[in-house]
Amino acid sequence: MSCPSAQKKDIHSLEEVLFAFRRKFVEVMRQEAASLRCPLSQIDALSFIAEKGNPSMKDIALHLKITPPSVTVLIESMQKKKLITRTGNAADRRTIRVALTPIALKLLKSFHERKFALLTKMFSKLRATERKQLIKILTIVTKE
Repeated sequence: MSCPSAQKKDIHSLEEVLFAFRRKFVEVMRQEAASLRCPLSQIDALSFIAEKGNPSMKDIALHLKITPPSVTVLIESMQKKKLITRTGNAADRRTIRVALTPIALKLLKSFHERKFALLTKMFSKLRATERKQLIKILTIVTKE
């Protein structure tokens, strides 16, 4: 089934706006991460570890969509910065679990505060009713 011309135009415009928003947001988040001396890839890994509690290296690789050797390099660099600790599993020596250190928790808190401030600034241009409508729309389109 084909879309009417006006709908195609709307979807094309929406695609452009969403792409521009994502590009700007990620660019600013990269800058914020750099100011904390932590690449965005490490922030993403730390956020996942915080969410999961004590994930395995395999879990982290799957989440980041990178290979196990790449996650090993990433984890080693974060361990050198004292952001994470690694522990082995006595029952299965191949499984290594990762946990956050207090330094990582402080870094994540700072990063999330900066992200919240950026979003607050970006969306302050909207009226309260427009923000609520945007939340409603995004909730609808992101439901599976």
